[in-house]
Amino acid sequence: MGTSVRMLSCMILILTCGFICESAKINTPRVLLPWFENHYVNFTFEIIEGGCYSWSLSRDDIIDLEPLYDDAWGHCSRSARVSVSKTCIPPGSVIILAEEVSTGEILRGDVDIDKISSLKVLSTTWKLYLEEAPEAFEVIAYDDQGNKFSTLEGISFSWTVENIGSTYGDEPLVMLVRWSDTDYEAPKGITEIEAKGQRAHSVLLYGQAMGESRVTACLGQICTDFKLQVVASVVLTPATAYIVRGDALRYRVVRARAGRLTVQDIAETLYTMAIPDPSIAQLEDTISLVRGTELGTAPLYLMSGSTEVTSAILTVVEPYSIRVNIRPSNLIIQGDEFSVHCVVYDQDGHALTAGQDILIRLSVEGEANVDLLRSTENGTITDAIAHSSGTFTVTAKLYSIAGRSVSKRVEGQASAVAVSRVEIVPPELFIAWTDSIQDIKLKHRGGGDEPVTWTENENGHSALSLSDNGVVTVRGVGQMDVGVHLTKYSYIRASGRVWSAVPEMVQVSSSGHARVGRPHYLHIALTATHPSTGELYNFHTCDCNSFAVSLLEGPEPFNVTAVPWMQPVEGACCVVECWWRSRGVSAVRVSRGRAGDVARVAVRAAPALVWPMRAAALTTATLPVLAEGEALTPLSLEPRTADIVPRDGQPPHKYPDVQLFTMKCRRKGEARLELSSEVEGEREASELEVSCAPHVSRVKLEPTEPPGNCSASTRVWIRPGQEVSVKVTLYDAIGRELLDEQGPRMTWETQPNHIGIEYKATDRMFVETNPVYAPVPVPMNYYQLVSAEENAIGWSGVLKADIPEASATIQAKVVAPLKCEPNKVNLAWESEVAPNIATISGGSGRYAVESPKGVTATVDSGILNAILPAPGSYDLTIVDLCVHGERQTVEVNIEEVLSVEVSTARAVCEGACVPISALVRGVSHRYLSSSRDPEWRTSGDVVVKGTNLCGLKEGSGRVRASLAGVWSSEVEVTVFPSLRIVPERSRLPPGARLQLRHAGGPPMHLASLTYKLKQGNSFVEVSPTGAVQGVNLGSARIVLIASDITNVELATAEAEIEVVPITNLRVRASTQTLLVGQPARVWVEAAGLGAAALWALHPPPRAAWTLRDPAAGAAGAATLYTAHAMDMLERTAAEGLSIRVVPLKAGVITIDVRVRNMGQISETRSWDSTIEILAITDIKTSVEGLSKEVATGERLALAVGATVKLHSAPRSNWVSYDDGAFDLRPNGELVAMRPGHGVAVARHKDERNGIHRESIIHVEVATPHYCTAEPSGEDEAGIRVVLRSAIGRQLIGPQANTSVAPPHVAHARPAASGLGTELLLSNIDGTGAFMGFHSTIGGHTVSDEVWVSSTDASVNRILAVGGWVVCLEGVGWRGGGAVRVQAGAGASLALLAAAAPARHALRRDRPAAAATVQQLPIKKMEFIPGEWPASFVPLIIDSDLGTGPVLCTEEQKYALEGVEVELPYICRTKPPHTAQPVLDLKNGQLGCSIIPAIQITQSLELDLCAEWETFRTCTKVLLLPLIHVSASKVSLLNPPTIFTITGHPQAMKHVKMTASPGLKIEPSIKDSEIVVTVKSESDDCGLGWVNVVSRLTAQDIRVDVERECDIACGTLLGALFSLLRPYLSTIITVAVMAAGYCYVQSKLQQKSPIRLPTEPVQTVLPETPPLRQRSWSRSPYASNGPSTPIYGDASMLPDTSFSPTSRMHSRIL
Repeated sequence: MGTSVRMLSCMILILTCGFICESAKINTPRVLLPWFENHYVNFTFEIIEGGCYSWSLSRDDIIDLEPLYDDAWGHCSRSARVSVSKTCIPPGSVIILAEEVSTGEILRGDVDIDKISSLKVLSTTWKLYLEEAPEAFEVIAYDDQGNKFSTLEGISFSWTVENIGSTYGDEPLVMLVRWSDTDYEAPKGITEIEAKGQRAHSVLLYGQAMGESRVTACLGQICTDFKLQVVASVVLTPATAYIVRGDALRYRVVRARAGRLTVQDIAETLYTMAIPDPSIAQLEDTISLVRGTELGTAPLYLMSGSTEVTSAILTVVEPYSIRVNIRPSNLIIQGDEFSVHCVVYDQDGHALTAGQDILIRLSVEGEANVDLLRSTENGTITDAIAHSSGTFTVTAKLYSIAGRSVSKRVEGQASAVAVSRVEIVPPELFIAWTDSIQDIKLKHRGGGDEPVTWTENENGHSALSLSDNGVVTVRGVGQMDVGVHLTKYSYIRASGRVWSAVPEMVQVSSSGHARVGRPHYLHIALTATHPSTGELYNFHTCDCNSFAVSLLEGPEPFNVTAVPWMQPVEGACCVVECWWRSRGVSAVRVSRGRAGDVARVAVRAAPALVWPMRAAALTTATLPVLAEGEALTPLSLEPRTADIVPRDGQPPHKYPDVQLFTMKCRRKGEARLELSSEVEGEREASELEVSCAPHVSRVKLEPTEPPGNCSASTRVWIRPGQEVSVKVTLYDAIGRELLDEQGPRMTWETQPNHIGIEYKATDRMFVETNPVYAPVPVPMNYYQLVSAEENAIGWSGVLKADIPEASATIQAKVVAPLKCEPNKVNLAWESEVAPNIATISGGSGRYAVESPKGVTATVDSGILNAILPAPGSYDLTIVDLCVHGERQTVEVNIEEVLSVEVSTARAVCEGACVPISALVRGVSHRYLSSSRDPEWRTSGDVVVKGTNLCGLKEGSGRVRASLAGVWSSEVEVTVFPSLRIVPERSRLPPGARLQLRHAGGPPMHLASLTYKLKQGNSFVEVSPTGAVQGVNLGSARIVLIASDITNVELATAEAEIEVVPITNLRVRASTQTLLVGQPARVWVEAAGLGAAALWALHPPPRAAWTLRDPAAGAAGAATLYTAHAMDMLERTAAEGLSIRVVPLKAGVITIDVRVRNMGQISETRSWDSTIEILAITDIKTSVEGLSKEVATGERLALAVGATVKLHSAPRSNWVSYDDGAFDLRPNGELVAMRPGHGVAVARHKDERNGIHRESIIHVEVATPHYCTAEPSGEDEAGIRVVLRSAIGRQLIGPQANTSVAPPHVAHARPAASGLGTELLLSNIDGTGAFMGFHSTIGGHTVSDEVWVSSTDASVNRILAVGGWVVCLEGVGWRGGGAVRVQAGAGASLALLAAAAPARHALRRDRPAAAATVQQLPIKKMEFIPGEWPASFVPLIIDSDLGTGPVLCTEEQKYALEGVEVELPYICRTKPPHTAQPVLDLKNGQLGCSIIPAIQITQSLELDLCAEWETFRTCTKVLLLPLIHVSASKVSLLNPPTIFTITGHPQAMKHVKMTASPGLKIEPSIKDSEIVVTVKSESDDCGLGWVNVVSRLTAQDIRVDVERECDIACGTLLGALFSLLRPYLSTIITVAVMAAGYCYVQSKLQQKSPIRLPTEPVQTVLPETPPLRQRSWSRSPYASNGPSTPIYGDASMLPDTSFSPTSRMHSRIL
């Protein structure tokens, strides 16, 4: 039962949805029509998706209704025309009803009638472009309430156009165009009005001249107007461009006129260009050529007089990379031209527009042999061709910009593959049809290794089919066009044709000779007549199994088979193999059907000699014999002279059927050897004539064939390390060459004899075998190997060979190896002739040079010279014409000179010279050599003399060189003074050491110094670093040599060292009177020897210094230090020959010294002495508040009105000498009065010692001119405003009043120093901000705007006051003891628990974070005045920051909701009540809350106090009883609905009530009672509410209100909902599907009428100009692009690159 009910409900729901979706609707439910006295406006109502309707209206005195019928009989109406009635008096309203005839369904429409009150014009633009398609403008009418009329059809308007400005009174700039004169589709009713010569509510306006016009549209006395501007339709191209700094770009104008685009030079127009920022780009030719000068972005404007027409954006950037594009694709066809397109990019990936002053050069490497044919002027597009297949890489390099080479490496690469052209082989394939299905694999060539795809023509014959892999299936006779293309590159293709026909003729060809037992091949060709040309052709493919081979005569062939693996000869299509067993002439017929051909083959098997045909040998010599034949038998006719026997072994590889025999000579004479065979009784033989000689009659020695045209070809040339072959030929008495398989014995020697020349074998020869008969050792000739060692170079003589009865010699020479110096040469391109490239030595002295095409090179007198056509790399190979294997290649790289460098010493002594040379660099940045002397130019104190650079006087000079027209950069050379040794003369005791130093000479980074002892001196020893040790008494001279890194001697100096004995020791002091605190030197010296010389003794002497009488207090009078300046250890005793004494107080200082181990003092080993020094004190001055003392002579700068206190120690009297600029009192108080200068003098008189001292301070008083902001130095949170004078000197003004201009806020913190007040800033941006500062002192105020950076302002800090709460992102924060941190949900709360100012550092570990809270002193702690509830009285704790006690965002407050924190202050009230501190985090307030001890029934006034350390504040708080509401729920069903609010009269004054929507409340307020009446403003069902809020008792009470509604309706809805509730999900799913179906159907059937633009919806927001997107034609019905033909020629849209906001770059390169 449940299932049936559920299905029934679903069916009902589906039917209901379907009915709803198919229901009809009216086109416009409500319309507003205008009323006129003499004109009637019509409107047509239409029923959409309905049936037949009958029409009626509520009032026929207002409008007239006319049904419109669709059929001819007038029975079915779906539309009706309404018009305003003649009797209508506006305003009025009529209801129109349409009732469906069959179903009774009623549709309603409302018609309102009113008068037109105002007009407004709508359009898509208020700017017309000159001579372009007109724009549509439509008038919209409104009544006095602002309602828009639905239609203005049939109403005529008056349109007028007048010029504005300078063209006033001239011919109108804007012309009205009739809709009928254009291709536009006119709105309904406009054509009829224009036919009467009137204008409708919609018109077309056309701009015919530039300027501004006013257009007015009037309907009777009601008018509206608007302004139109006519501008030229031009843009600058390129609109957005990126260029390289230094490059120039020429701009052009793109003009649109009459629907066509024209590109013009700016010089041809009346426009001018303007660049507002000339620092980035400059207009070079004042017209259109723009050159980038500095990096940045600059706008460019096209001006017509002073009017801006259009603009463009130009960005000057640095080049970063080059993208190389090879077109087409990366696969190139060999022999076809292709293009290389180079685009330069900056670092951000923007493509740069290459101008006319940029130059890109290409280089190609790889196997494809690519030639660059032509290129554009800047090298961005280059045409090239590949002459061979293979891979290649194109490298593009930015060579220069505006004629200057680019130091930064900017390049790019692209690789491609060149393949040969794809061809079908053969292009026409003829297949013989032999009544059997054949699968033929088509072949192609070219295309490299790329995969191919085969295709067939759709018009092909059905008897032929082709697969993708190129297999043709032949099923009959026919033809088919086929094609093949590369799978990845479909445009690379080739075509061919496949024919299948019946052959007409058979032809057979063969060699005609066959051997018994060997296969013989018959090549068969099939021929037919071409159907088109009538010529005979041969088939390429046929079925070999279709041929029959038959014997006509002669030996019968056997094993006749097809040989498909063998390639037929040209013209044949099949090969057949035949074998014969016997000799003879065989005639065989090859046929197919009736066609056939006969082949005659001679079959033979006779013996034949292969080697030798004739032989001559020595007795006992053996030779191999090779012969062909069947069953050969050897026979010697003179066996006593020569014999022949069979030979074992492997036959030659090239003659596998050859039989081997061995011939041997036994004695002198002639003999015949015979090889015979017998087949079927027939005997055949082959004879070999042999001559046996008893000895060798003549020997001939020959060198190997020289590698070139060597004039001394009869000489053997030997190179060390190389074995040279000498050919040996033996002859008998009559001149026949004698051969031997083993070779006869022979002795070898050299004349004259040399140990460095060796033979590989001195007693025999080597036999060279013929490789044709390998591995059979068939002798070809004899040879000997000779080698030489390097010690034999230059030997010349003969090589001698001895054999019994004969000998021979040959001239020989041992030469050095061929040597080229250098092997690699980099030359500068100066002319085509390149002399002195390299030096050639060694070898035979006869050389030839192998050079590339177009290069001529020769070796003249051992010097390689060449004529080179152009810069490039050339390999010149020097070949020795006489010596084998002697080849040396000299790599010559000749380049254009890119730069010239000067190579010389960076320092030269005055009056001396150093070598100088010029180094040349080519385009590859390699050093090049030059055959010409450079041109030198010098300036300063140097001059070039030949190859030396000489210094004229001390100072510096510059030198530069020029080669091939390229000048080097200037090289600065220091001219140093003469080198000296310091000291030049010195004395040392024996055994002492001295470190010499130098003065003058070259700088240390340019030269190294070496000390040497002159010859003959033995009194001292010296090291290279200048360490000298005395050895013997006497005088020695030492030399100092300065040399640079190339070991070139720059300067020398000499010094004299005298070694003297130690005599007459004494103590010396630098002064007898010394200031307290100032050090003085005391030392021990001897006659002619200072303390340093004595201390240089080894071992050094020991000197002990002590202050006398330490018990009497003298120990505190001074301090002794060692002579070392870094010694800071205070002591009363010191060691060393030299010490420093520093007086601590005034008085006489007595110092004792004892010297021990003083070298050569033989009579005693110790020496004692004493010295006295008087110590006096000096005056120290300072300024109160400043940490730094003011030294004598320093300047003290004060601002006018400043007062400072001067201090002195010891206390002194102050006097001044000034011009009235300041007043100085004797106690040191100084008051700055007016600008000026003076001195302040502190005077002190030492009566005991009779010493008078003074300390002087220069005082300057100036008026502040400006101020600067600087960190205070004491705390990073502080900023100090520093007053400065007109020259920028800092002025001291502690009394200056400093402040910060709004909107920034600063806290003033008095500083402990005398520099004035410090400012603490807050709320500064992270990058810094401009801040205005004011500082006033002495009646002078300076204001300055200073940039305060993030480091100065310390923007990471937070300014707060004690007791404040600071919110921090995240949890895990920790701080000091004065900060209490509580964690919440993703945030932390930090409370400043101490009242004293401090600086708190907060840290978080994971993730790492830090924050700084600068706590300021509390200036104010008080309760906020006003009436507050006792539950929360807000408290103010502040320091004039102006923020609040809770520094949190709303999100942080939400995350920290519920977090409890202990506040640092205490709240007190009158017992028995208590009070506690409260934090209102939501509202961001601190306060106190009173907790009543008893229930409050009457008002009670209490004192509430808050205390925190020394701060305390109190206020009066009124404790009131709670208010009460008479009912918590009321109902509107039983009116009147009333509830009462009662409470204390003071609390009732602050009660507020709010009601839910649909309810209205009417309160009646009495003294202590409020009576509230609740009423309903709508008929909605459900519950409402009234909120009652009491501010002083902190109560929020809600009263529920039950609304009134129709009980029956509610009951029915409830019943339906209860019935359908179990099936609610199913019902919703079906409803969604049905709604979607209806929506799709409505969209498919809906008509899309073309409408004019409508008025935008009224909004309270400020009007924002819409971002207008229009097409080039700007058709009023094609705002998103033209859909129909429009006025003028608009068939082509412009390129988006002409748009100023387009990111597409110009393609004109």
